[in-house]
Amino acid sequence: MVKFYIATRINRTEDHNSVRDALLVRGHQITYDWTTHKDKPRFESTAALRVVGVAMIKGVEEADVTIVLLPGGGGTHVELGVALALGKQVLIHSEEAIPFQLGPETKAFYHHPLVTQVISSFKQLQPLLDAFIDRVDSTVVSLNT
Repeated sequence: MVKFYIATRINRTEDHNSVRDALLVRGHQITYDWTTHKDKPRFESTAALRVVGVAMIKGVEEADVTIVLLPGGGGTHVELGVALALGKQVLIHSEEAIPFQLGPETKAFYHHPLVTQVISSFKQLQPLLDAFIDRVDSTVVSLNT
């Protein structure tokens, strides 16, 4: 069983939930599901934002792997940075190669050794994600035994 966190834009909730549901069915565990509060007023208070921010970071901390769905928002890149700083495995998915090519769209962290880049249609992501999770799962199992 792998514990996972999914980072993407808030307007990609459907894609987030598709990945989440596919991994839950396989017996994996989500550490924090930020989509549960997406319909609440985003800026109802700074105290509410503080609680959400802490929960998101804790979700990344508790995860074995962080899955990043591009394009992401500003928070997506914070979550990516936290995962890498903690030494977590990261899968970054994009439907286009542009974010991974040299140029203004790429980020240094997309090329970090802990990052696995996946370029595919969203519909083709699942088998690639399964292979990645299986690789992480075998590492988690060996660390726990």
